Amino acid sequence: MFWAFGVAAVTILYLAVRFKRFQSWLEPVLTIVVAIGLTVAILLWFTDNRSVAPEPTPPRNAITAEEIVLSDMEFAVGQPVTSYRVTGTITNNSATALQSFRLTVELENCPDGACTPVGADKTLIIARVPPGQSQPFTTFVVFTGSDLVPIKAPRWSWSISDVRVLGR
Repeated sequence: MFWAFGVAAVTILYLAVRFKRFQSWLEPVLTIVVAIGLTVAILLWFTDNRSVAPEPTPPRNAITAEEIVLSDMEFAVGQPVTSYRVTGTITNNSATALQSFRLTVELENCPDGACTPVGADKTLIIARVPPGQSQPFTTFVVFTGSDLVPIKAPRWSWSISDVRVLGR
């Protein structure tokens, strides 16, 4: 695209030097060429910025959340009391090595069978677990405001998301 403007500019300059009559037209012609060039550049810039990005494709050796099993989960109150230490075991049931995943932990207070939600926290678990193997893990979750209401009968639930495979 820029070569077209270069050719036009060289042609205009050649004509201005070669023919004295063309010199009086030089300024208006250059102004029009520059205005057209700027208009085209702005249109191209807007068009490029509004192009739709392709949808990311999952890697062919991706691990699903269902292939990761968490067992022996234990929750212990930490310091401060809004913090909990979470321990357990990760089992990788996939055919690919695991690098990391996000663990979402939800806490409910269920005295007398009536549950009220306390909060949820997400944490990144970095655990390089080979296929078919298990590994212990430890992390911390925090439920702000959980110190305002005493937790008498905690009920825990968790889910796994954003599973990443180990890149080589």
